[in-house]
Parts: sequence; C-alpha cells; structure tokens
Amino acid sequence: MSLKLFIAGTDTGVGKTHISTGILSAFNQHGHSTLGIKPIASGCRWIENKLYSEDTLLHQQISSVKLAHDVVTPFAFEPPIAPHIAAEMTDCDLSVEILNERLRFALDYPADVKVVEGCGGWYVPLNHLQTFADFVVEHEFHVVLVVGMRLGCINHALLTYRAMVQDGANVIGWIANCIDPAMKNRNENIATLTEWLPVPCLSVVSHGGHLVINMEEMV
Repeated sequence: MSLKLFIAGTDTGVGKTHISTGILSAFNQHGHSTLGIKPIASGCRWIENKLYSEDTLLHQQISSVKLAHDVVTPFAFEPPIAPHIAAEMTDCDLSVEILNERLRFALDYPADVKVVEGCGGWYVPLNHLQTFADFVVEHEFHVVLVVGMRLGCINHALLTYRAMVQDGANVIGWIANCIDPAMKNRNENIATLTEWLPVPCLSVVSHGGHLVINMEEMV
C-alpha cells in the first residue's frame, strides 16, 4: 500500500489534528506503517531553544515511523497567525517549490500511509501568488475534508468542496467532526451535508470522541 492523504478543514479550529491522528491510529491497528506530516504550523512553543508544534508532537506520538520534527514540520512559527504573515515577519520564504524541497525526504520516505495535515482552511496563502491548495493539487493527494459541525458549517463545507473540485483536487470524502456540543439540529445539518456533498461521509465523530472509519473507502 502507498497512500498519501491530505486532511483539509473548512476553517481553522475544526479538529484536523484530531482526525489526522485518528486516521494514523486506525491504519496502525491494521498493521500498516504510518507517517504524519504537518508542513506548516503556527502557534508553536519553545522547548529547549527550539520551536515545536503541538500538532506535530501528536503526529509523532501516533505515527509508527518516527522522523525528526524538522523533517515533518519544516516551517514552525511562534505567533498563532496566518503562516504567510508569520513568514514575512521572520524573513522566511514560503512557496510550493520550497515546500517540495523541504518535504521531499518525508514525502518519499517508505511508509504505507502518509497523512498530511493542512494549516487553516483550503486557501491559506503561502505568499502573494500561491496558496496551500496549489501544493495539494500538485501532489495529487487524496483529500479528506473535515467539517467542523457548528453554526455556518453547511455554507463553509459547500464553498470549500466547490473550490476543491474547481482546483482539480481528488476529494475522496468528508468527516463530520462535532466540535460544538451545544449545536442545535446537528443531525439535520449532517443530513443536509450528506445530501449536498457528492462524496461519501467517511465518519461522524462525536464531541471529544474517537474516529471510527472504514479504511477501504480511503484507499
């Protein structure tokens, strides 16, 4: 097996890391080698004079293949802001070409399943001309859309999916992540998304719950 998944979100704060690590864990349990990759991370913290991403540390904990933090997250920024702004503040260049160069080792490393987690939503800028979406489409990843179930999620999900398709992304399905336990008519919202999104709902994850997924739908 050789599978590269990209975990996209309808927005920031929708639980992409929770879903990413859940997918890694599911494939681990079925005997596949796994590697989590978080190309760009904002809101990192200093540990022994080095910036670390909490998301990446979780990836490393779950992944069966253990690579260094810098290898799977070559761009780590301290401010919890849009990465292209953080990059400009630190005189750091971000582009698809630079991402390709810095991630070549991780993306080529022999693992059955690689899970690449995005940063924010689909159109997070890398610079004044390119977005993260350009990187995803170039690599032809299998894309999973994480929909954070909260007020406004239907519009966000439909807009994001349409943008993905227009960009030529290979969207294989979506996951409903119930991040707001007080959301009204959650089931009706999920039913509406199931009707309107022409790709399968791969899982519905309860608030704080574990991901249960049919891996055959992702291959």
